[in-house]
Amino acid sequence: MSEDLTKDIKQKYDTKPTIETVLERINALDQTLNVRIDKLQDQVNIRLDRIESEVKKTHSEFYDLRADFRELRSALIEHIPALKT
Repeated sequence: MSEDLTKDIKQKYDTKPTIETVLERINALDQTLNVRIDKLQDQVNIRLDRIESEVKKTHSEFYDLRADFRELRSALIEHIPALKT
């Protein structure tokens, strides 16, 4: 009779299939999250590249504007002698 109880207890508390199921679900979740993180990382990189491009464009336009102001200043100094000082 004690052997029967031992077998019943082993069957009742055998958790290996449950643990394997949980691990499979965790692994599936890990794979799903990795895919989502990779997609998000790609989107962030694309946006950062666009921002960098806009910053470079703005920087270039700023230097063009500085050059224009220098030309204007030089032209004004030539035509208005009081600005030379």
